[in-house]
Amino acid sequence: MNDWIYWLIGLMIISTLLKVMAPKIKGWVGETAVASILASLPKEEYKVLNNVMLQTNHGTTQIDHVVISIYGIFVIETKNYKGLITGGENSEKWTKNMYGKKYPFRNPLKQNYGHVKALEELLELPESKFVPIIVFSVNATLKVKTDKLVVYTVKLKRAIQSFTEKLFEKSELDGIVEQITSSNIDSKETRKEHVTNIHNNIAADKQSIKQGLCPRCGGALVQRKGKYGTFLGCSNYPKCRYIAK
Repeated sequence: MNDWIYWLIGLMIISTLLKVMAPKIKGWVGETAVASILASLPKEEYKVLNNVMLQTNHGTTQIDHVVISIYGIFVIETKNYKGLITGGENSEKWTKNMYGKKYPFRNPLKQNYGHVKALEELLELPESKFVPIIVFSVNATLKVKTDKLVVYTVKLKRAIQSFTEKLFEKSELDGIVEQITSSNIDSKETRKEHVTNIHNNIAADKQSIKQGLCPRCGGALVQRKGKYGTFLGCSNYPKCRYIAK
């Protein structure tokens, strides 16, 4: 009888750990799949950096993949999500619809814009030298309204190689790679702190919304009418375009 109790306790512990670790595992699987695709690019033309973390004026930012080539610097954000993905280019949040439930997540275009800005600042290069790309797994169904590059994993390589205008000399690439790698934060403690800060920011945003305040500028949230019904938006519109999901 005691053995069965130990087995049950063990199963409960494993089940809890799997639930906690599932998002991390999914993220790792998605990033690994993309890294494998990027590794197949011609190495003499494309230099690939994975899992880059940089210090910015606002803290730290983590970039899934950076590809440096004579055709530009590709800044890639990976989302290994399932279900129907909806959202707009300027929306604060996008939504994952799965089994009748909706799960909001930060607009990856805006998330990746922050990554581009961090690299712009580090490398002292104009925005025109960068190509931001959002990548979703084939398990997702994309219904997003944007002209930006939002592609499935299987189309990533083709999307990168579709850029043929020369923006850099080959002799410049190694210097760019060196600048990024020398600024990359390897410290496990700092990376752990980065994840903690993300969770804290999410919690702070939720608290602000609960209090009827815009988490971006502190303005009051007011009910507005839109094309698809009512929503909570910042009273400081159009200066602040925050929309609560």
